Amino acid sequence: MKNKALTVKFQNWNEFKEKVTKAFKEQKRSITPKDVMVFSSVTEYQKFMTEQKLAILAVVANKRPQSIYQLAQLVDRDFADVQRDCVGLATHGFMKLEDADDAKRSKIPQLAFDYMRIVIHMPTISYSHDLHEAA
Repeated sequence: MKNKALTVKFQNWNEFKEKVTKAFKEQKRSITPKDVMVFSSVTEYQKFMTEQKLAILAVVANKRPQSIYQLAQLVDRDFADVQRDCVGLATHGFMKLEDADDAKRSKIPQLAFDYMRIVIHMPTISYSHDLHEAA
């Protein structure tokens, strides 16, 4: 895995509408690059990205668990809580949950991007989570 960064940026509703309108006019398929996540506010990001979710991302990046159950054991948390966090991370595009080839219909957690660092561009500062150090 390369040491690329996933960038988290913040954009208010009016900026989002302007970008969408411009993208439609220019017939673009996407308004943000592949390696960028956009949240509506710092508060929304803080509500979503907990220390537990960062730990999940770090363990997935470094240990590559073959199921959510195995991931729950690695982070020493209840399976249901880890599964809920994984679904949230997948919904927001931070990870994917691939179907395992087993009778239990397990899901294999994987990072959605080839990254090892999350860089957060705050309105006035930048901050970074290094997934190597968090595991």
